[in-house]
Amino acid sequence: MPMPTRSDLTLRLFLEKIIELGVSDHVRSLLDDALRHMGKRSPYRGGRDLVDLLRYAGSAAKSEDDLHASERIEDALASSMYVMLRPDLEIKYQLFPGSRLRYLGYIRSTVEDFGQLFLTSLRQFNADQPDASPDEIYHFLDGLFASARSIEEDEQEPGRYRMMRGPRESSAWLREVLLDRLDIEDRSTVGVAANHHQSGSAALSLAELVQLSQLKIRSDALQHLRCVVQNPHSTEGDLQHALARNLWIFGGSYLQELGRRRLVPGNELDISLVRPDGSIHGVELKRANLGIVTHQRGNVIPNSQVHRAVGQTMNYLLALDEDRPRILNQHGVDVRRAGATVIIGHPDFQPDVEESELNDVLRTYSSHLARIEVITYKQLLDGAARALDFS
Repeated sequence: MPMPTRSDLTLRLFLEKIIELGVSDHVRSLLDDALRHMGKRSPYRGGRDLVDLLRYAGSAAKSEDDLHASERIEDALASSMYVMLRPDLEIKYQLFPGSRLRYLGYIRSTVEDFGQLFLTSLRQFNADQPDASPDEIYHFLDGLFASARSIEEDEQEPGRYRMMRGPRESSAWLREVLLDRLDIEDRSTVGVAANHHQSGSAALSLAELVQLSQLKIRSDALQHLRCVVQNPHSTEGDLQHALARNLWIFGGSYLQELGRRRLVPGNELDISLVRPDGSIHGVELKRANLGIVTHQRGNVIPNSQVHRAVGQTMNYLLALDEDRPRILNQHGVDVRRAGATVIIGHPDFQPDVEESELNDVLRTYSSHLARIEVITYKQLLDGAARALDFS
């Protein structure tokens, strides 16, 4: 499946402007290759080839110590990978006449609309509680603004959004606490005094109740993820969305998601997990609904889909190694000898190969990779299910 990239008129005009501002003949030839790949009219071609061409051009400019061209090409690369937003690119380089005024007007109208929302909400509160004290008004406004963090898209009607307040917001908060922010500890010891036995038992019963609630939530999440994985129409984005909300599935060896996928220009993995020692472990997600092995001379071997995913991950790890000092200084993350897992395929989508044979092929293949492991979504789900059963 082609990687998601932005390839539009804004990017094409920007690449032409980079050439216009002045680059070496070598860098210009690489940018010309990128322009030819995109094409002269919409729909413009993007994908991995475009990203690679821009990366080559950026490396060439950097090797020539052309810092201005290198920065511009890095911005083009960031824009093509949806890291730099289109308005920022248009405003920074004035690609279209009147861009700054247009976006300024957009900001002004947004602030005006927000003001209307604010006043409407305040008038409604004043109508419902005409005798409210200043403290009560401040409390209402504080709750109104805090509710902005709960804005989410309506799954049943994309493009429509909702903001949770009151009981629904509390339910969402409680779910997050039970799922990700509650640690169960047994502080009972043999030497606890007898007069504390009754209260200790009550506390333990409450802890057991909370733990069961947490297990139920995780069990439901695992079932939902299983449905997404087994859906023949699920995309990489669907899988990433489901997994990013349930990082416990990767096991207890990781603390949380890094929340910063792009540590090096032009490279990113789908999920970056943090180990207890502060180092990271990347996760590259590919589709589940595809075949991942092929037959060659009577043997079963990984196919091109697997090789491509591993190659992409290797490039990412190499980029981390080469840029370690900067990443450690800017982000406080140690990427020395970082590892990664590639998750791809599912036995259900290649029924002509036995699951045990498929697993054996990937295990053998991974044994020849120093820092990368390749597993299927079924292996990931089975491991999470065993952890829940053990709990």
